Amino acid sequence: MLKGALVAFGIMVGAVAIPLVHFVTILPGPFLAGFFGGGVANADEDKIVKFGLLVGGMMLVPVAIALGILFVLDIGGLYRFVLITFAIVIVPYTWFGVTVGALLSYISRKKAIEKAASEAAGATPS
Repeated sequence: MLKGALVAFGIMVGAVAIPLVHFVTILPGPFLAGFFGGGVANADEDKIVKFGLLVGGMMLVPVAIALGILFVLDIGGLYRFVLITFAIVIVPYTWFGVTVGALLSYISRKKAIEKAASEAAGATPS
């Protein structure tokens, strides 16, 4: 599961790091990260929420670094309020997006397995 969480975390950080593209990819980034990372982790019914919490927990690291830089540079006023609010919102948003993405990944993998099983059962002669 750690490998899938690292893939998901890399997708989210990569979506933010690309200049100008991050304005488009930052909102669906956690969902896409959860979808692909959940597939790598093979997150099933028991692991989906744990997977989301693990990736959400990983997002605490960059948020803590950003807040640390914010307080060291002593940025004040509206910028401080906006950045702190953003930091408080980003971790739950990440958890929710990753969890929904992993859930949809699980559902699509389950349907693919059921379809393959039904095709295999229908292809065998009686």
